[in-house]
Amino acid sequence: MPFERKEIALKSGPLPYLVAGDGPALLYLHPAGGPMQTKFLLGLAAAHRVYVPIMPGFDRTPARAGVATIPDLAGLAAEFAREAIGKPSDVIGASFGGWIALWLTIRHPEQVEQLVLEAPAGLAFGIDPKTFSPEEARRKLFLHPEKAAGLAPAPEVAAANGEAFRRYGKGALIDQDLADRVHGITARTMVLMATADALIPAATGHFLMSRIPACHLAYIYGAAHALEVDQPEATLRLVRAFLERGDAYVVNFGRDAA
Repeated sequence: MPFERKEIALKSGPLPYLVAGDGPALLYLHPAGGPMQTKFLLGLAAAHRVYVPIMPGFDRTPARAGVATIPDLAGLAAEFAREAIGKPSDVIGASFGGWIALWLTIRHPEQVEQLVLEAPAGLAFGIDPKTFSPEEARRKLFLHPEKAAGLAPAPEVAAANGEAFRRYGKGALIDQDLADRVHGITARTMVLMATADALIPAATGHFLMSRIPACHLAYIYGAAHALEVDQPEATLRLVRAFLERGDAYVVNFGRDAA
């Protein structure tokens, strides 16, 4: 089921978004590469009404006055959810989107029912900033780059998306204010990490598991940072089980275990 592009009027101006599917509402916050219609996202739309707001500066959209930080984007996401969805929903944040989702859950907890974080950015403990560059990050996104064929935006769009990410994140690998406040998250949370992720270390998952009271930590094998691209089927099975069953999501998938 392909996504349809729409636009909604918010207080700070119009915001484009993608939407598809029927069922319980699900807010998906995209990674720094911009919104991509991955097999994982299309699979979610088979059972959910999936909303993907396109953050200012991404996918050929202009920057927005007054929206300059990750917490600002969380506020924009909260306004979008109130206007487009109209009630609390489950939230998924992928990488950069996970950084936004964490702030959304901290500052606007009334908008979030369950939270899924895919290798969230903003808490990259142990990464040496001297060795971290946009070029190196792009090389380390995929363990199976052939699966990304047809998903990546045009080079000029990808460059603009990367610049928007750096502008919002201020070049920080660790958001200390966020780290100091995640213990206040009460939403049931799943943190998904990838076994071959060289961008977001295992320490990120361990930190969140130790701070968020109702937190589950799971790993996707055979995947690098873009885990929903490298292993869409395994990621979808795990996430759908969590969204549908909550704390009882752990089931025996047998040979198909994620």
